[in-house]
Amino acid sequence: MKRYLMLFTFTLLFITGILAYGRLRQTSVTKVAVYEVQPRLVEQTVTCTGRIETTDSENVFVDVPCVVDKVHVKTGDKVKKGDVLFTVNVNATKQVIADAAGISPSMVPDGQIKRDIKAPASGELSEVNVMSGGTIDIKSPCAVISSSDTLQVKVSIQESKLKNIKLGQNASVSGTAFDKNKYQGVVSYISPTARQQFNGASSETVVDAIISLTEKDDSLKPGLSAKSRILIGSQPDSIVIPYEYVLQDDENREFVYLYENGRSVKRIVKTGLELSDGFEIVSGLSTGCLVIKNPEKIDKPGQIVRLVL
Repeated sequence: MKRYLMLFTFTLLFITGILAYGRLRQTSVTKVAVYEVQPRLVEQTVTCTGRIETTDSENVFVDVPCVVDKVHVKTGDKVKKGDVLFTVNVNATKQVIADAAGISPSMVPDGQIKRDIKAPASGELSEVNVMSGGTIDIKSPCAVISSSDTLQVKVSIQESKLKNIKLGQNASVSGTAFDKNKYQGVVSYISPTARQQFNGASSETVVDAIISLTEKDDSLKPGLSAKSRILIGSQPDSIVIPYEYVLQDDENREFVYLYENGRSVKRIVKTGLELSDGFEIVSGLSTGCLVIKNPEKIDKPGQIVRLVL
């Protein structure tokens, strides 16, 4: 009887140990979430910034840097050719020119400075970039006169991205003040010459281009800032995974961890385009692969893992 009692006790302890080990093993297994690979359309775009303007517009510039005296108009006003937009403070302007040239203001001839800045064309003022007492230079338009209801976006394209831009390419336009998320357009003009664009103390070479809008509404107002994405190519059935899923090993090879039969599997991959939401995967993955979303939890390939939803 004692022998049977000992056997029963041993069996009970053995089963209890197995269950405890199972629970311990289960709690120590790394939990992972996965991303199932599915092919999708990938679009290559060039992003550039600019402003909404009417198709027929006239930029108003001054011949010399000057100081504004009195402004007679505001944005939205309709003007006729020859109307005075603003007047120039001649004495203050002489001082500005003299300081720049290192001479006395008396040496600046009065005939060099126009007292009245007039509208070169009839239309509606879509921009007025001057204020009383302010200084204006010769590089930026002090006003823009629009004479058409057709809208376009004038953008500046960086030199490094220019080779991918062609006439007729589709584009989407967005802006913080617009009613819709994006509006469709097409590249209708590319300047034959480049120019220097200054950003503070630095500058870059850019080429101006025009995107003609194929749709519009009242929220698209001349003078508003706009971001344009020009479609330069597309690839169907491409594989893209988020950047954080891709790691690099000691041999500088890119890889991901896959979930296969309860274990982590290291898979070498080759990346292509860097998109807004992740890497294009050129090789190494196929449809249906389960990529581990939290690879930082994996210590080594072959590690036992448990899938959580």
